[in-house]
Parts: sequence; structure tokens; C-alpha cells
Amino acid sequence: MVRHAHAIARESSARAVLLSADVIQEEQDLAGLIEDVGFRVILVTRRDGVRAPDGWGEYCQIVRVPDVAMTRAGQIKVAILIAAAEGLIAQGDRVVCVTGLDRSGTIDTVIVLDLGHEIEMFGGSTAEPLPSGVEPAVFQRLLTLASELGLEGREGRPVGTLFVVGDPDAVLAQSRQLVINPFRGYPEDERNVMDPKLEETIKEFSAIDGAFIVRGDGVLLSAGRYLVPVDKLEEPLPQGLGTRHEAAAAVTVGTQAMALCVSQSTGTVSIFRRGRLIADIQKPRGGSGDGL
Repeated sequence: MVRHAHAIARESSARAVLLSADVIQEEQDLAGLIEDVGFRVILVTRRDGVRAPDGWGEYCQIVRVPDVAMTRAGQIKVAILIAAAEGLIAQGDRVVCVTGLDRSGTIDTVIVLDLGHEIEMFGGSTAEPLPSGVEPAVFQRLLTLASELGLEGREGRPVGTLFVVGDPDAVLAQSRQLVINPFRGYPEDERNVMDPKLEETIKEFSAIDGAFIVRGDGVLLSAGRYLVPVDKLEEPLPQGLGTRHEAAAAVTVGTQAMALCVSQSTGTVSIFRRGRLIADIQKPRGGSGDGL
């Protein structure tokens, strides 16, 4: 399977092979697998301890995805968005995705993707996946929080919430407070999403109606914000998405922001940019990440 992926990558002029590192448990086995691939590799992992083998340099890079249960398709979507945000791949690139069940030791799936042409998965978003000024680490952190809320809910109950990140002045101008802003008056270093101590506070406030407004460096500006977008969507959203999703998409039309919307009914995390759904990350059935 790995040799076949190598041949496909060369014959299709792929930019890189995305390899799920979490399929392999032993570091030595992973290094051997990378050698067998014999192509520029982007390792996708949830684990902190994964490192590129010695001597590979820029030909083996690491993309860390949130440590939450996702379908394999969800893992691929997230990995591509993060890789694009970090400049490892770009719109127009072709990538070969090689994956299998976590810790199974067996590669069983090869997928070839043309970035910018896979409308179902990415639309045309990978040319500029993140708004200007939004740090990739902040996007990853918000995606982790949103995925955890979608998967676990809050205190056993499903929750729906919305994070809007980037272009904060324009977003604040197109919104108003529903409740007193719980983050107002606190020092910026005490209200940054990158601070693990803030996680429970964010999850607690996720039950408040309205959106979290987040600056590109991770500073939380507001919670409980009601969006009143000025611009309308050019195309209707897919069926099944409600008013929260419509507001999330619409606020990204006239601003440079990105919105991450958690569905209360399904737990799916929908990501919007420029008024379009650029990725949706579905909660796996039964809470496992084994399904496609």
C-alpha cells in the first residue's frame, strides 16, 4: 500500500504525502514507513512526541491536529487546513493522503486530493486559509475547543456555540452584546484562548446565546455577542444548517473573519470563510475516530 502511494504521488505530480503517524505506535516502525514512502512527507498526528527522523530535514514536516475523536475524513480536512495555514501546501497542490486506524499498525486507505477543486471538502479556501493576522496556533486551539464541545457537550448536555476569529473591529461593528460581556476589564493575558486555565471558563460560557469574538492573537474580546451581519450570502447554505450557521457565514462575507460554528443537534463543527462553508467536521458515530 505504501509503495503504491509512492507511485501515485510521483505519477500524479503530488506536492506531498500526508501520512497518519498515529497508525504506527513505535518510533522505529514510523521511521521505516517514512523511508518506504520515499517522498516529501507531512506527518499528521495528535501526539506531542512525534518527531521527523534524522536526516530528513524539510522533506518531513509535522502537522498536529486536535486530540479529539474525528472521522478519518475529518482528520484529513483539519490536517489540510492546518498545513495550508502553516504554508506547507497551497491551493492548486495535489496531495496523497495515507491513513489507517489509529494504533493498528496497518495502512489501509489512500486518497488523492486536488486542493481548490475538492468542492465538497474545501471549496476554494486554501489560497488563503486563515484571515490576515490570525495565528495558526490560535486557529488550532479554537478548533480543538469547538471539536470538544461538539463531541462532549457541556455537563452531559449538547451545546451549540460560535467562535468568530480575525478582523475584530469589523466584526464588533456588525454585532451587539446580548448580555454583559464576561471578559470585559480583564488583562489580555488572562483572557487568551491559548491559556489552558481558561478552557473551563470558555466551555461554561458556551451555554450563553451569541458568539465569542476572538482576536487573531487569541485574546477573547467578548462572549454572548449577537451577530447582525450587513451583507447577505450569495449562495444558500446546505440544508440542515440553522440560523446560527447563517449568521456565522454572513459575518464572514463583509469582514475578513473566520467563523467556527458548533451544531447543538449534531455536534458537527462547520467552518466558514468569505460566506462559504469551507469544511465541516462531523462527530464520529459512537465517539470513535474509526469511520471515514
